Amino acid sequence: MKKIVFQILLILIVILIGSLSVFIEKVNAESVVGINCPSSVTVGDSFSVSLTFPENTYTGQANITVTFSNGISQTKTVAYMQGLKKPETTFSTQYTENNVEKIASPGQATISVTSIFIQDTNRNILENGNSKSASFNVVAKTPSTSTSSNSSNSNSNNNNNNSDNNNNQTPQVKFTDVNETIYTTDVCNIRKSYSTSSDKVATVKSGTALKRTGVGENGWSRIEYNGQVAYITSQYLSTTAPEVNFSAVNETLYAKQDCNVRKSYSTDSEKVGYLTSGQEVTRVGIGENGWSKIKYNGQEYYVASNLLSKDEPTEDENTVNNTIANNTVGNTNVVTNETVEGNKTELELVQEEIGVIPEVGNNGAVKIYIIITALVTMITSAGVYYLKINKGK
Repeated sequence: MKKIVFQILLILIVILIGSLSVFIEKVNAESVVGINCPSSVTVGDSFSVSLTFPENTYTGQANITVTFSNGISQTKTVAYMQGLKKPETTFSTQYTENNVEKIASPGQATISVTSIFIQDTNRNILENGNSKSASFNVVAKTPSTSTSSNSSNSNSNNNNNNSDNNNNQTPQVKFTDVNETIYTTDVCNIRKSYSTSSDKVATVKSGTALKRTGVGENGWSRIEYNGQVAYITSQYLSTTAPEVNFSAVNETLYAKQDCNVRKSYSTDSEKVGYLTSGQEVTRVGIGENGWSKIKYNGQEYYVASNLLSKDEPTEDENTVNNTIANNTVGNTNVVTNETVEGNKTELELVQEEIGVIPEVGNNGAVKIYIIITALVTMITSAGVYYLKINKGK
């Protein structure tokens, strides 16, 4: 009888070891995440990289690193939330880092996606720490050709070519480094360089908030736009936020969920307090920009209008969706950057900004620890039991 019990214990140990190896293999397997990127990019151009998560993914995040053939690289963190945020970011083959311009060389570039975290709708962890990679080609710009070919008129042609070069090349301009938020005062173009003949990156409307990194002596400003360096005419910029019209009201509303109260109508504005879910508040103004003016501690401050309701919220309302919305509403003109600030990921920044984030269940390390602990306990028990049997003999 004792021998049979011992054999059963050994069989259980073998089964447990096999289960552990399968589990560890699953944790370390290649990620199921898909990588979407262009097959080729021209030097000087920007490009997008996006991830495809499984259909049952509720939240996810990952670090994306693009490394070019000459060794320069960029790393950004993307976050995903079902129905709210797409896991997509923009990189550039030519950018400025620490006031040094970096340009990718033609050749094969590598995209590395690491620290992948995926959680399903039931808050179960599907992946934690897996990685995946892809590659694409960087091609050189096609050189412009000269239309002049008459050698007998070389002097005249050289003068013409010099004139053309002066017209086509942007002269070097000194920029004074700054770090400030500026606002457009009219509809204007954002360009790749500080010239009206330069390629247009985008057109923005009046009141758009931008991050200015440099002021040029030529009447242009250097800015960050979608993660890349761009330029805009300084005459259409102001450091003062545009005035927003607020319709006067006097009504009682309720906070749909926990949210910030700010000094001004922008997510960049200073936080002055906090509303808890269901908290009653008096609204005294409705802004045309998606913000509300409220009475808070005897003063007038601001909160995003979509976070307020005339009806007291019920407990089963989806506070997560409303929380994430607070990070974007009312500031749709603000150009943001998805790069990591310090050592914080984008999901951590959202948590810091709003104070709410979906709960994360037990991770793989905890599960492995539990299995190993159970394994050691069983082996120890079997060993003690085996010694008792031999001693009895």
